[in-house]
Amino acid sequence: MATVLTSDIINPHKPSSKGSSTTEATLQSLYNRAARAFLHRDIAITFTLLTAAFALLPPPLSPSPDPLDVHRRKWDILRITLETTVFSSTPDIADLPRPLRESLLLSPQSFISTLYARSLTLFTPSSLYRKPSSAFLPHQVLITLVASSIKIDCPSVGREMTEDWLSKRGQYDLVPSTGEPYYKVLELYCLHVLPRLGEWEYVKEFLSYENELSSDRKRELHLALEAQHAQALENTRRETPKPETAPSPAPIPPLRSPSPASSSSSSLSTASTRTAVPASPRPKLTRRESASSISAVSDATVTRSPRHRHNQRMPRGSSNTSGVRISHIPPVDHDLATVQPPTSLTLIRSYLNHYFTAKRIATLSVLFFLIPLLSLILRRRRRLETPAVSVRRKLLEARGDSIMRRLWNELVRAVLDTVRMGGGGLA
Repeated sequence: MATVLTSDIINPHKPSSKGSSTTEATLQSLYNRAARAFLHRDIAITFTLLTAAFALLPPPLSPSPDPLDVHRRKWDILRITLETTVFSSTPDIADLPRPLRESLLLSPQSFISTLYARSLTLFTPSSLYRKPSSAFLPHQVLITLVASSIKIDCPSVGREMTEDWLSKRGQYDLVPSTGEPYYKVLELYCLHVLPRLGEWEYVKEFLSYENELSSDRKRELHLALEAQHAQALENTRRETPKPETAPSPAPIPPLRSPSPASSSSSSLSTASTRTAVPASPRPKLTRRESASSISAVSDATVTRSPRHRHNQRMPRGSSNTSGVRISHIPPVDHDLATVQPPTSLTLIRSYLNHYFTAKRIATLSVLFFLIPLLSLILRRRRRLETPAVSVRRKLLEARGDSIMRRLWNELVRAVLDTVRMGGGGLA
């Protein structure tokens, strides 16, 4: 059996049926032992069996089905799960194999990117002489990689892997990428990856463009998404600390008002204590001169105020105070009462002339017509597309919308992007 395995590794492009069956039996036996060792947390034995198994698992020769496809997928999932478990936990470094110790030195983003690149190389056929592509990646391996990125808190890398797979799926019919595999990938993408990035609005927009899922499946995703969003808002509300209420200030005792029944001499003395005294000395007035001056001031105040009848009835001690507090009331313009109120048509015409000037109409035309049209033309001519734009373009082409429909969608997208940028700048 060792001779068969050695020849199978040296010349993997021409495997015999007997050698292929022997390799499959060996891989199945090793997988049972590796799975048992992994369940018992025996990392060293699991890693040793993984190394022996991948020595028998070269990349496929062509995109056509290969007898080792099932084993290649199972072993890669086990390897990703083992390395992610070691990376996310705190094992004893002294007992770990050297490759696992070296992987602990990587950042989470670099760790997931390394696993992803290795899986692409494993499943890309070697006879194509091309760069490893996610078009050949099985959806089970992609789901395992995305789940690992979520486990070590790198959902952004998981988003990039998923969007790359969605943009390149369907290039080879031999790789399952529709039906149930597509739904499982989309479920993980919409309910776990994007919500962890806070892309709630983008998920709803993505599902609105999606046209391959059935209405029942899309309804399930929408309901689950709404429930998750409500739960996230509730958790945010609970975690937000309540502002501490400031202690109420001590009540200020009210000031005592002077008694109105006091004599004129006492009111004059009280008023003099609250009035600023000039620096230059003033000659003392006799009682008769003081009374005459006060009455003169009161008469002058009464003649200036339109409410002089009411002021005459007030006590003498408060006449001076009331004269100071009453302000001058302008005469009523009787011509305003004869003006007729404007009609509704006049108000509407005045409003439109004030807000919809020629400059503003030109600005709105440029903002809501020319900019979306130029954006649509640039998107058509741009050659380098991101995976997310490629997915959206595929969905739009599958829907077969008209030019006016696409122009309207472009207008809505431009307005939403402007609002998001404005909100991000204010935040």
